[in-house]
Amino acid sequence: MDTTWLGKFARLLKGERAGIAALAAVMLTVMVATTGAVVDLGLLYATKNELQNAADAAALAGAATLVTWDENRQIIAQPNVAISAAQQVSLANQALGVNLQLLPEDITLGLWVEPEQAFDPDHIGSTSDPNFLSACRVVLRRDNIANTPVDTIFAGAVGFAVVNVTATSTAHLGWAGSVQAGMVDLPIAIKDDAIISGGGPICGQTISFHSENDENAEWTSFFTSPSNDPNVRDYVDGSRTVPELKVGDEINVINGNLSNHTFDALASRFQSEGADLNGDGTADAWQVLLPVMSAGSSGASSATVVGFAHVLIIEVKNAPEKEILGVLQCGLVVPASTTGGGNFGSRAATPKLVE
Repeated sequence: MDTTWLGKFARLLKGERAGIAALAAVMLTVMVATTGAVVDLGLLYATKNELQNAADAAALAGAATLVTWDENRQIIAQPNVAISAAQQVSLANQALGVNLQLLPEDITLGLWVEPEQAFDPDHIGSTSDPNFLSACRVVLRRDNIANTPVDTIFAGAVGFAVVNVTATSTAHLGWAGSVQAGMVDLPIAIKDDAIISGGGPICGQTISFHSENDENAEWTSFFTSPSNDPNVRDYVDGSRTVPELKVGDEINVINGNLSNHTFDALASRFQSEGADLNGDGTADAWQVLLPVMSAGSSGASSATVVGFAHVLIIEVKNAPEKEILGVLQCGLVVPASTTGGGNFGSRAATPKLVE
């Protein structure tokens, strides 16, 4: 037997075992580092998600309480309530087991401009004017400023024992974009170009509704077909409840001279639901909520809902005039409505997240 060959083979095996051991040590180090990175990244990802969910909830709570309204739906600003609501909701949430304190300096209130998707720089901060109070932004953090940074499990070995994590959310309380069933009072859809100018509502604008071509609105039977006098009258006299409506809905409309019977029903509701302001025993004013339709739909058998508006009806003329006179009201809130409509002077009661 060649002992020289055996010796060489033994030395070769010994060298391979040493190489394998060294490779195994390197691979084990890589595996441990990779596992540590995955664990820490998962930890930070979960913390970020919890922070974001809490920020969303706090922003929505703040925006939902930016304003309130009185028995006439007149809007009232309450910025301090909004700040308190956002902080309370934040504190009720956790991120990685820590209840989240929301600092006052991390709350921004102001006027949100939808096209720019940003705050109006001239109207940021708490104010008693509800016209300049439509959004709430919050920044929730786990860092050295509030709630302490997040402790890592493995990253400390490479100098990252703690990591700062933040989340930002903004909620907008805009214009009414939907209403519940029964909220709209009459089967009348106002043309948007009759009540807006320069992108905003013409508050106090007189609205005339009659059977001529220059009228500011059209009759509607909503989703009921056909859109004719009997179906319209069912909504006028309250035989049918106006359905839930939202921006984008296609409703049936009719531009025509409806029957004396229908106008008599309208005049009767005006007297029964309107207010007698001068004490003469007859109604002088009736606040109603109406859908607003795109003026581009005029003359068609259907129209697109683009928002909602409050109108103060001041006169209902029976035959032969068959005319309704009203005034556009602004600074009112539509209870239980959601944000998403055009600016026709009526605010929503429920906000939406915008960032």
